[in-house]
Amino acid sequence: MRLALALFSVVVLFFCVPRETTAQRPIQPRFGAGFEALVAPPGQDLVEEGLGLGVRARVALPVNRDLSFALGVGVVGFVFGGQDDASYLAHPQLSVILTLPGRRSARYLMGGFGGFIPLEDPDNFGVPDGGPALHLGAGWAFPLSETSLYVEIDPSLIIGESETTVVLPARVGIIF
Repeated sequence: MRLALALFSVVVLFFCVPRETTAQRPIQPRFGAGFEALVAPPGQDLVEEGLGLGVRARVALPVNRDLSFALGVGVVGFVFGGQDDASYLAHPQLSVILTLPGRRSARYLMGGFGGFIPLEDPDNFGVPDGGPALHLGAGWAFPLSETSLYVEIDPSLIIGESETTVVLPARVGIIF
């Protein structure tokens, strides 16, 4: 199921993005890398509770100046309970990014779907279930000389077999 979701995301991205812009020049993908903090509420069984810290990478393919499709993946560790109680989570996302007009910074809205996948043996008792997710968030990109600094808040609704929960990822990184 999890592998099927990831493969489906890649196929959708491949077929939805045009190969050339209207000026017949190749699309220049944008790459991003950064850090992520994810807060998950207590009392749910979909992801580990509490604060997780991790890394994130994304490639965005612009359709035009305002619209991009993006494929990203993050890995978060819930490590504040110590090494023995640490748990890890991967969460791929397929997003549509809409850039809003601005003077000093680029504001953008993003939404799409993805998943939250625990990176532990699912047969172990007490391992969170994870599940597919919908996300809708906002971000700001601040231009530097040749790169941009980005800050994002991207709440996600995780849909489990018998429950749903909202998690709050916050990100900071570089777009190059």
